[in-house]
Amino acid sequence: MEYIVLLQRGWQIITRHKVLWLFGLIAVLAGQDAVFNLRGATRIQPLPEAIVNLPLSVANALRSIFASDSPPVSAGVMLIAGLGLLAIGAAASAALIGLTQAAERGEWVDVRSGVRIGLKRAKTLVAIRLIFNLPFTILSFLISVVLVRLIAGRPLGYLPMLQALEQSGWLTWLLLLGLIVGAIVGAIELGADRACVLEGAGVLESIRRGWEVPRKFPTKYIVITGIFIASTLLTALIIFCPLSLILTEQVSQLVQNASPNIDFTSVLLREPLGIVIGLALLALYILLTTYVSIIWTLAWRRYA
Repeated sequence: MEYIVLLQRGWQIITRHKVLWLFGLIAVLAGQDAVFNLRGATRIQPLPEAIVNLPLSVANALRSIFASDSPPVSAGVMLIAGLGLLAIGAAASAALIGLTQAAERGEWVDVRSGVRIGLKRAKTLVAIRLIFNLPFTILSFLISVVLVRLIAGRPLGYLPMLQALEQSGWLTWLLLLGLIVGAIVGAIELGADRACVLEGAGVLESIRRGWEVPRKFPTKYIVITGIFIASTLLTALIIFCPLSLILTEQVSQLVQNASPNIDFTSVLLREPLGIVIGLALLALYILLTTYVSIIWTLAWRRYA
């Protein structure tokens, strides 16, 4: 019953305070995950991208715009762009968290308040995110330096590296490892963000508090996460099943050509109908990201 009350209260807040959607849009465009950190289970990132968790669509766009034969130049471009998006996403997340608390207290909720909260806590949140990116950075480093040399006998570029890992059978195990690490990191990061914004905690204290809550209330974390994952999968089925019947040929080609690092954004934008579908999915993802942030903030206020 308490979870139903939590979900109902979250829905009341998101429908009454549309300004939260704006910060949800900014968070999504900056590459924030909706449910929790699943990136380790969906793709293997090159080292510079792993450090800042650069979104795949942005990374591909930068590769095409700033094509360079110099690895240091390419790495520098990825790091600068990634840090910028990381800061924007952190500020938007801070605004969502802070405005949710304001709405729960019955205080005024507006864009100016959200920007003020975001700018105030963005620096600390960026530091927290960079720390939480360390496991994926280490994983990327081990892949590029150790495993690939054992498999191929020489350093490889990004795409040849993926092919070598896939052919050797290592890729599936690495993605599974990424899923496990991502779930643990995501659980701690959810709490760390809220300790930072709601309690004004510093970097290390936020991380400590972030670990404290899921450790004390593991069942609640699992239940709420399970609700979100089940809802996301159900929504995806409702949307994609009719689309797959309408676009049978296109879906078949997409599945046949799919790879672990496929960029679905670029695939959708190739066709006019895909643009319409992409915009609809973007709107849905904005709603989901905003709602998920609200629920986790309400849960933190109740259980922390």
